[in-house]
Amino acid sequence: MRLRPPAQIRARVPQGRVLGWAVSGSSSIIATDRALLLPEGSELAQIPWDLVLRVTWEMNTAEVTYQLDAGERPETVRVAVVLDEGDLPAVVQERVNASIYIQHHARLEGDLGARFVARRAPGSVELRWSVVFDSGLDSRDPDLRARADVALANLRSVLGI
Repeated sequence: MRLRPPAQIRARVPQGRVLGWAVSGSSSIIATDRALLLPEGSELAQIPWDLVLRVTWEMNTAEVTYQLDAGERPETVRVAVVLDEGDLPAVVQERVNASIYIQHHARLEGDLGARFVARRAPGSVELRWSVVFDSGLDSRDPDLRARADVALANLRSVLGI
């Protein structure tokens, strides 16, 4: 476990705390208390934790799946990483899990449906809902989206949120 990030890592995080990092090409991928910072030059500079659906780690790659708007198709970005003695995967998993307030799967069409996840951004009390449709369902289908809206409204009513 690294106790203090090097100067080049701290320089990329003017606000917030660095929780973990890994080398990525000539840059780095950094987990902060607020977001996952992608390597310099990436299309997205950072992804707040409440937008990250999951991160999978392969030998030299992190695959970050995120969703900017509820019900939209999740997007994935692949990042080259060098996982040495750092604990970046564990930190990322903890931050993603910490953002989850509640999750629920509702059937919408046979055994297929959508996963509803309420998340909080660090330091916020506001909930942000993500809706991810099961593989095999067309998230652009207006009837399916209407059923998902009803299922989400019912869930929120039952939970009182």
